[in-house]
Amino acid sequence: REETLREMATDRLLADRFTVIRLFDAYARLLTPRQQQLVALYFHDDLSLSEIAERLGVTRQAIHDSLRRSLAELVRYEELLGLVQRARGEDRRRQLLLQELDGLEGEIRRTVSGRVAQRLLARVRALRELL
Repeated sequence: REETLREMATDRLLADRFTVIRLFDAYARLLTPRQQQLVALYFHDDLSLSEIAERLGVTRQAIHDSLRRSLAELVRYEELLGLVQRARGEDRRRQLLLQELDGLEGEIRRTVSGRVAQRLLARVRALRELL
């Protein structure tokens, strides 16, 4: 059952370039050089399975099977390590913090003036740079 779910996820990944590219960016070094090459040619260089097969002198089916295995490994690494999911969470938190800083900046501009406002706005800018 678990293997079937992983196969279904792999099939979906063949159509989801953005997710694969994020997984590849996170885990490419864990793949073999050949797997890295196949994923890069298909997802980064946007070559078709047939074009890759012709370039490498193998069958289209061999490329398809190798890509599926490579994607399954990327999924497995993500399940084990969770780097992409963690990065997404960090991105969301960063966006929420930036929204809060925008609100704070607006409130400072509306309610405070003079040197105090300038000092507070400078601190907001410094916080923004930390993010």
